[in-house]
Amino acid sequence: MNKSMICLKSNRENTERRSKIQFVIIIILIVAVIFDIRSYRIPNLLIVIGLSLGVMYSFYSNKWHGLLDAIFGIGIPVILLFILHQLRMLGAGDIKLFAVIGGWIGHSIVNVMIYSFVAGGILAAIQMLCHHNLVSRMKFFWNYIQSCLQTRQVIPYESGFDQGNTNNTIHFSVAILFGYVSWLIERWVVS
Repeated sequence: MNKSMICLKSNRENTERRSKIQFVIIIILIVAVIFDIRSYRIPNLLIVIGLSLGVMYSFYSNKWHGLLDAIFGIGIPVILLFILHQLRMLGAGDIKLFAVIGGWIGHSIVNVMIYSFVAGGILAAIQMLCHHNLVSRMKFFWNYIQSCLQTRQVIPYESGFDQGNTNNTIHFSVAILFGYVSWLIERWVVS
């Protein structure tokens, strides 16, 4: 077998392995979306399984470099999005779901997060249009910003979810799924 045949076989194996990994991540995300839509919760068992598999895969495929990248991929969303959780703008399950993806794809989680927030903005706008409360929600948000600036304190954002009002809440796991798929499409188009 010559060198070019070995390279082609290796590239095909890598592509097949990546496709299987992408499929596993999509399955985890779909299961998370189903739970989120049904109960507004993402089970910790799903998170633990996803994190464990992702870290093991990263270590298996790239040894210590892969493990370090997985740790970055897990830590980036936790660190960057913690404040949004404290402000009640993003659920802990959503942050953990980002961490699961990060365990598999490492520092590339930043790109998935960007796509997910764009998708989340689109989903939120659609929901506000459907509930005919786009203007009132924008006013509410503007008043929230003004209140934070006037008091010089960052206070939790009240969407009404804690009181059972889900009209102002989106299932952000759906945005995360769209964000991940968008990232995959971008990678496919670019490569």
